[in-house]
Amino acid sequence: MLEPLFNSDKKEKILLYIYTNGESYAREIASKFQFYLNTVQNQLLNLEEGGVLYSKLKGKVRLFGINPRYPFKKELIALLEKALIFIPEEEKEKFYKPRLRPRRTGKPL
Repeated sequence: MLEPLFNSDKKEKILLYIYTNGESYAREIASKFQFYLNTVQNQLLNLEEGGVLYSKLKGKVRLFGINPRYPFKKELIALLEKALIFIPEEEKEKFYKPRLRPRRTGKPL
């Protein structure tokens, strides 16, 4: 749906996935959509270089999320929300349903 705008259907799916899950890492996205890991990593790094995403290391994993300082964050989120409306319900359930439990923080209980 947003492929003409983002110039890539993979980039669209990656952004929607990160938006619905808050943060994610390359291997998780690649396995979810069955993309090559290298492709996902390149897309994530390009989006980070453009200021759309941020990344942070959590242990040995690099997590990516939507950059809160991105000048068009509000517009990007509105666009992603609108795109989610037009995605079939089965596809939403399969790919864009947020995780039921949060990631471990590494802190003892």
